[in-house]
This record gives sequence, C-alpha cells and structure tokens, in this order.
Amino acid sequence: MTMQLLLLTVVMTLPSVEQKSFGNLEFDVTADELLGKWYIVAWAGNVFLPEKRKFSPLPPFTFVRNIIGKLEFRMNISKPIGCIEFRIYMDEHKSVLGVFKIWPEHIIRFVFVQGKDFAVAAYINKMNKYKLTMLMGRNMTPKRIILSEFEGFVVNLGLNRTDIIRPKCDDSCELSIET
Repeated sequence: MTMQLLLLTVVMTLPSVEQKSFGNLEFDVTADELLGKWYIVAWAGNVFLPEKRKFSPLPPFTFVRNIIGKLEFRMNISKPIGCIEFRIYMDEHKSVLGVFKIWPEHIIRFVFVQGKDFAVAAYINKMNKYKLTMLMGRNMTPKRIILSEFEGFVVNLGLNRTDIIRPKCDDSCELSIET
C-alpha cells in the first residue's frame, strides 16, 4: 500500500514538474513572427571563443524575407575597415514549427518566452557536441522571469548557468530593416 501511494504521488506531481521545466516557452514560432529587429540579451555556449571576444558588445540583428521569400538573418559587424553586413538565409522546417536549417545538418530551434517579445534560439551540433543558445529580445530589458526561464533553459541544455553572458549592445553599425 505504501508503495502504491508513493507511485500515485509521483505520477500526480510529474505533470507539474514537466510544466515547470518548460515554463512559458511556446514552441509554435513561425518565420513571420521572427521578422524585425532583435537584440542579443544573453547567450551561453561551449564553443571556444577568446575571453576578449566573449564579452564584446554585440550589434542588433534583423530577420527579413529576402528577394526569394526565404527568412534571412542580417547583422552588421563592425570591422576596422567599416561595417560589414553578414547575411545567412534560413530554411523553415516543413513540418516542425520553430525549426530552421542554415546549412546541411545545422539546425536552429526558436521558442518564445513569456509572450512574443523575447525568444530563445538554440543550436546543437551532435557531431562535435557544440551547444550555443541565446536569449533575444525586441528590447534589451527583459523581466526577471524571462531571465530565469533562459537560465533554466541553459541548464536543461547541459550548460552551466555561470557561463551565461549578458553583452552590451553595439549599435555603431545599425542595420536598417529595409536593406
């Protein structure tokens, strides 16, 4: 009888634990919902970067539809010779919302956090075990609950919460949405 009560308790609490681990993440992100200007609010990953680069300010970026209708990531990067535009198009997965392919075997997953003004992007490369995730926002000031959700996401991904970096914004090479 004691064992049955224990099992019943575990079964009744599992849904709330599962819900708590995913928090308020929405998995049905579409390309159209990503369009516009975004900021990198925080990021974490196990890719090697020199210490100086890890804490560099990051520019805002945009998602636009390119001339052939594909979702395109655009970011102006400041270089000694001036601003250089980086572009990469993303193929939307045909049957799984929020999943995009950038190169063969390079998949990025987007989920919204607490509405549609903040999202988490995650890249996992299973071959060499690279993991990279970022909290992106329509602004740079998320509520504490959003930062907490991102922290939980980082931990669930197998990364350390101490590796989360909150970069400053470098808008010296501002990118217009129309370009």
